[in-house]
Amino acid sequence: MNTFSWSAHDAQGRRGQGKVQATSAALAQAQLRRQGWQEVQVQRLWWNTATPVRTRDVAQMTRQLAALLKAGVPLLQSLQMLSRSLPSVTLTEVVQSLQKDVAEGQALHVALAQHPSHFSGLYISMVQAGESAGILDALMERLAQTLEKNEALRSRMRSALTYPVAVLVIASAVLVMILVFVVPVFQDVFKSFGAELPWATQVVVGLSEALTTAGPALLAAMVLGIWWLRRPAQRDATWQALLQSSLLKTPLVGALIQSAVVARWSQTLSALLAAGVPLAEALGPVAQASDHPVYERITGQLQRQVAQGSSLSEAMGRTGRFPPMIVQLCNTGEETGSMDTLLARAGSLMEAEMDDRVNALSSLLEPLIIVVLGGLIGGILVAMYLPIFRLGQVF
Repeated sequence: MNTFSWSAHDAQGRRGQGKVQATSAALAQAQLRRQGWQEVQVQRLWWNTATPVRTRDVAQMTRQLAALLKAGVPLLQSLQMLSRSLPSVTLTEVVQSLQKDVAEGQALHVALAQHPSHFSGLYISMVQAGESAGILDALMERLAQTLEKNEALRSRMRSALTYPVAVLVIASAVLVMILVFVVPVFQDVFKSFGAELPWATQVVVGLSEALTTAGPALLAAMVLGIWWLRRPAQRDATWQALLQSSLLKTPLVGALIQSAVVARWSQTLSALLAAGVPLAEALGPVAQASDHPVYERITGQLQRQVAQGSSLSEAMGRTGRFPPMIVQLCNTGEETGSMDTLLARAGSLMEAEMDDRVNALSSLLEPLIIVVLGGLIGGILVAMYLPIFRLGQVF
């Protein structure tokens, strides 16, 4: 999605302006014309200064909207009250836009669909189901619970990786500083000896010279690589799917990622089925909510097979990407008609399994990182002092 600024006027000649997100300028203009705007002019914003909306903020907004609707406050008035209490400026603007669209007669799910970068297919599908069944307040509360559970899963994953990544970054910085600033000082001293350096010292000196020479180029390449990877156009690229598929095959880390994704997958499908969304239709938003290219592709295949008459459990078993326990619970749910309940149970079991894997991985990584990095730094220091030790033995 790209961000465009726009200006236009309505049928009464009143001017309007704002920002809209679309994949191209033509689609942005078409989207605004469908809203009734005329003589639309759009301009792409290459640098968007708007504060990004966090999933946590969307979940909090959904929880507040559900509480207002349960209290009997009409939807339009609820949106108006909500726009005054949100901490995020960007989300406040989005809610004000929703309020304007609903006041003009649009259904809430149609208004939400105009902000795809903030509201996923899961969100829109559950709101549409709630509006169709007349239970929007109950569906918004269930949606808030689903968003909060998914955010809790991501938070636990981030917490599990924060310490190892921080240690690796700090230790790598220490290694670079030693090679760039400390080793050259010893190198000048070694040159005055006039003797052949030990093999280990020669290796360290060679690394120092290579890093000093190619360091700026490596730093520039790293910055450009990070920028390129963070571009929205690259996030769903084919190589990204290949990378994620490779990570799933990695020992320890692959099992942890699978547990988190399958837990989120099961809970999301359970929420949609409980909301009354048909299975074949529910799998579409579930693919987006999985937030993983491999499982998004697999869920698309499941959706086509279910639409053709296959049972979900059989299709899941053929993929080889779902644990047998999940497949069995899904099969039992199909036979008993309680798939939403059993999938929720499966999601809870996968959460517990993920917590166990996180604890095991943390317990394994902490000493492993300390030993490996300590060995590297210690090896460099020994290699630097080895010529001095030999000189001491000669004299």
